[in-house]
Amino acid sequence: MSTSWKQDDVFPVIARIINEAYASQHRLVLHDEIVRRLLADGEAASIIDEARQQQDIDHSSDWFAHNMLAWFSQRITVDKSDWADTFHREKVDGKWAYAPIAAERWPDTGVEL
Repeated sequence: MSTSWKQDDVFPVIARIINEAYASQHRLVLHDEIVRRLLADGEAASIIDEARQQQDIDHSSDWFAHNMLAWFSQRITVDKSDWADTFHREKVDGKWAYAPIAAERWPDTGVEL
């Protein structure tokens, strides 16, 4: 299976979505929330739709959004991402949650651990 989307195209969109979500909530942005926002975002939805059309396997848009975010996280984890110095990450319910490093303090996630 060939790559049907480029990290250079989608990672800035993911970063924008995290920043926008944090700006409106002032708390860690949860993985599933980022996925929902990706699916609702016009730019991200276009990338996801194009990726789906290029695949032989019929994955859902939700699958692609999760996959894109998983790659975003993986690249930070292996220290091969320009975004590593941009976001603070914490595991919440086994998934990474994000906030901009520039934020002055880290409020509670609002999720019981």
